[in-house]
Amino acid sequence: MLAVSDPPSAVKNWQFDPPTEVLVSRLFAAGGYLLVSGLFDEATLEGLRAEAESCRPDSVRQYLAESDGTEGRGGSPARAYRSSQGRDLHWGLHGSPEMAAALERLCGATLSATGSGTYSFYEQPGDFLALHRDILQCDVAVITSLTPLTTGGPAGELTLYPGFIREPLSTVRAAGQQYGTPVALDRGHTIVLLGGLVPHEVTPTCVGQERIVAVNCYRIETREAADRVAGEAAPA
Repeated sequence: MLAVSDPPSAVKNWQFDPPTEVLVSRLFAAGGYLLVSGLFDEATLEGLRAEAESCRPDSVRQYLAESDGTEGRGGSPARAYRSSQGRDLHWGLHGSPEMAAALERLCGATLSATGSGTYSFYEQPGDFLALHRDILQCDVAVITSLTPLTTGGPAGELTLYPGFIREPLSTVRAAGQQYGTPVALDRGHTIVLLGGLVPHEVTPTCVGQERIVAVNCYRIETREAADRVAGEAAPA
C-alpha cells in the first residue's frame, strides 16, 4: 500500500485489546483472514489491471532497508516495491455500497472504506514488504491479485502469522517464517485480512516474477466510535 507506514501513530508496544465488534466477527473466528475467489468478474479484473498499468509510470518506488522497532501497528517496515494511488475504477469498486454489503456478509462486521486504495507492484527480483501490522486506518485490508502465480514455491507470497495475533512483532521475528502461513494469491483471488491484528509480510520475489495487487483499507465500525460521533454532533 502507498501508506504503508505512519510513524506518528504507530503502536510501539503491542497489547491485544480489540473491540468487541472485532472479537465477535466471522473474520476473527476464521483466524483473521478469508480467501475469496470471484469477488470481481473477468471484465473487472481486466479493467483493474489496465488501470494499474496506467498508474505504473507515475508510481513511487518504496524502499527502506531496515524495519523500525514497532511492536504493534504501523511503524516503518522494511520494503522494496512500487506503489500508486488507485483511480476511478479502483475506488468505484472498493468504495461502493455493494462492496460494503459484500464485506459485511463475509466479515460479520460493518466496514467503512478509508482512502482511495492503492496498486502495489512487486516487479524487481527481491521486492518485498517486511513483517508488520497495518496502519491505524486499516483494520481490514482487501487485497486482490491481478497477476497469475508464476512460481510453485514461497517466493513473493503473502505470509500470515495468525497464531501470533496476541504477540509483539519481535516474538514473530524470533520464531521465524517456518511458523507462518503462506497464502498464494492467484489472479482473481482476494484475501480479506484483519491486517491491524494479524502480523503479515510479503516474501522477496524471484527472478521472472511479477506481483501486482489492488489494495483497499477499511475501518471496522464500533459502538465506541458511533457513540463518540454522536457526542460530537450533539448540540452544546
